[in-house]
Amino acid sequence: MMTKKRKVKAVPAAPTRTYSKVALSAEETLHRLWDRGLQIDDRQSNLTTLRSVGHFRLLIYMRRFQNPVTRKFWPRTRFSDVVELYDFDRRLRSITMDAVERIEVALRAALSNPLSIEFGSHWYSDRERFGDLRQYARVLDQIARECENKKGLALTHYYQTYAKPELPPIWLVCERLSLGALSRVFDALTIRDRKAAGRHAWPEIPDVLLGGWLQSLTDLRNACAHHARLWDMKMTVSPPARPAGKALVHFAPEMTDPHSFYSRAAMMKALLDPLGYGGEWRDALSRTLTGCCHVDARVHLGFPTGWETRPAWK
Repeated sequence: MMTKKRKVKAVPAAPTRTYSKVALSAEETLHRLWDRGLQIDDRQSNLTTLRSVGHFRLLIYMRRFQNPVTRKFWPRTRFSDVVELYDFDRRLRSITMDAVERIEVALRAALSNPLSIEFGSHWYSDRERFGDLRQYARVLDQIARECENKKGLALTHYYQTYAKPELPPIWLVCERLSLGALSRVFDALTIRDRKAAGRHAWPEIPDVLLGGWLQSLTDLRNACAHHARLWDMKMTVSPPARPAGKALVHFAPEMTDPHSFYSRAAMMKALLDPLGYGGEWRDALSRTLTGCCHVDARVHLGFPTGWETRPAWK
């Protein structure tokens, strides 16, 4: 009996080219940009921007004003146009971080208050509060590492005053953990305790959906913290799931494109509404999106026309 030979996939050859470009000074870079048709509207200010921001970071924003084939700038494009677009993206990150802070603080309270009222100040040391032994061990290890250096007045006071328990109470622990760590603690809880924590701040959001949203929010927060681009960016990491059910029915149509910034903005609106900051988030977005004439909110960020008038944003 003959057997078929298995096809072996060809391994792509390793690249052989060597990267050998030499960095240019700000003056040389500015001259090269001028040579490509960019108007230098304030030489000293433009040089300062190149030195403080860097040509590489500005490069992606320049593409908005260039012929995609020749890389020549479109007629009458000014250096200040590029800077204006860059500043827009910076402002968008800033208001996003501000909104994330509101949600993060609420998550700290949600993990601290309801469970500590029912199970005491050190509920997180109880194995019964977590889904399995592995998750329990990870949470304790994370908390122990965060508290190891004993930094901060409250943590220092605890260790100088109390000998036991070895780890501090949950409300102090929550102040030490990052948003990512807090979301992992939330996911590790038993279904019952996860629901109790989630409903403390978000009574209408199912705990499974909330856990996924918190992960998506963490990745968005990390992108902002590391100054990643939000403008004209396809976001493929941890896309937020569309909600189902009557309570969040207005938000489902706003999250049809999971790779857009708009879907994440709508997710944040759903998380901020119960906290009383949904309107503030909407207004901050509206001001920012209309503050730069080079931005098409529909094309570059996924915002539909008239988004502020849709039910989810009222």
